Amino acid sequence: ERAVIEGGDNPANRAVWAFRSVLSRRPSDSELKSLLGLYEEYKAEFTANPEAAAKLLAVGESPRNEQLNAADVAAWTMVTHLILNLSETVTRG
Repeated sequence: ERAVIEGGDNPANRAVWAFRSVLSRRPSDSELKSLLGLYEEYKAEFTANPEAAAKLLAVGESPRNEQLNAADVAAWTMVTHLILNLSETVTRG
């Protein structure tokens, strides 16, 4: 949700925001292209299968923001999950 709310008004800005929030650097052009491709794939998947988006977003301690598009938030959840699990993130410092 933070990527959608705080990241900007388009997918590229949101991807850069999420990446910088975790890794403290801008993604390279190829990294950004990969993140945006992944986002588009997940967005299409969750748009076609809203039940899957709802199931994903039902997990966690905080209730989801019902004002945000579920497929969009679910897609960003998967993208940020990838960023948080990069070896660069895990071994940072």
